[in-house]
Amino acid sequence: MKCGQCKLEKLSKEFPYTTVTERCQHISSLCLRCLIAKLDEQSTKQPKCPECPAILNSQEVKALNLAWDKAPFKIDVESIGRIQPMPPVDGNTPTQGEFYIVMLSGQKVTMLLQENKTVIALRASISKKLNVNPAKQKLIYNNVELQDTYQERGATLADYKISVGSHIQLIVVLYNITRAESIKNLTFDLYWGYPANGSQDYLDGSCLLYAGDTFWRKYDYASVYYPSFPHMRHSGDDMDHANKRGHQRINAKLDQLPPEVTQLYFVLSSWKSPTIGHFRTPTFKLYDETQPDKELCTYTIQQAANSQAVIMCCVTRAGQGMWQVIQIGRLSAGNANDYDPIEISIGECALHG
Repeated sequence: MKCGQCKLEKLSKEFPYTTVTERCQHISSLCLRCLIAKLDEQSTKQPKCPECPAILNSQEVKALNLAWDKAPFKIDVESIGRIQPMPPVDGNTPTQGEFYIVMLSGQKVTMLLQENKTVIALRASISKKLNVNPAKQKLIYNNVELQDTYQERGATLADYKISVGSHIQLIVVLYNITRAESIKNLTFDLYWGYPANGSQDYLDGSCLLYAGDTFWRKYDYASVYYPSFPHMRHSGDDMDHANKRGHQRINAKLDQLPPEVTQLYFVLSSWKSPTIGHFRTPTFKLYDETQPDKELCTYTIQQAANSQAVIMCCVTRAGQGMWQVIQIGRLSAGNANDYDPIEISIGECALHG
């Protein structure tokens, strides 16, 4: 999307996710950075929308400033996209050699420049190597999202100054939740069987909420409900001792979450057992209760069999009332009794501001 003020192509996340004020009849065409700058330029005690006469109240101005301070689009790729190769001695950019695709799980894949001259060709290579549909690929380099076209022609990697040694972030967007189909009741269902030795144990499903890069609140077996925040609930442990099965459920009303909440990380972890693989036939499902047959995350728990915890996916604001379900699959230490290692792993996912 192009900002109406700075005229730069930016990610959809870099724009306000809703109207500037309830009195506006339009979605802002200004990115958050330009919008905040425009509001700061106004000397009046009653600031108005830079694009219409609508007046903003103090709470709306505060919410916009908070959204900018904790903006989720500030993807931390400084240690990835900005890893620059040494320039060649003769000043020419090499057209052959290796560059890298890095996933949120930590997986790193080597690509060859000579085989991936265009963005479209790169998407095809990623699809072949990683089995990720091109339509679900979000490619980030130097804080810029790669587009298939550039100045009315096919975009090349050279257009983005990608060369030997460059690292490109691959974010897999599993599902886009638009304003029109806003999910009013997001549900996370988790079932597991007791370990093979028959002893009772818990496979915990947790949801960690973030405001930008700041941990905001958690929902797990111990923190099931906050009276001041009735828009989410955790079921706690539902244990079927006769059949040696356990169940947990998390419900979230996305359309009711306050604007400062920008990401919901869904985490799976083992309580007593050293790894997730000790539990029999674990299954989970992330879905909208109005469309229970449409799974929003397809992570296979067995991939985390040798890990104590896994960050399965993230539901993140994408701007203009939209949310995206992002695949992560990052393995981690820690559990519902010690979230510190999990929070460190979330920080390494580079999805927050």
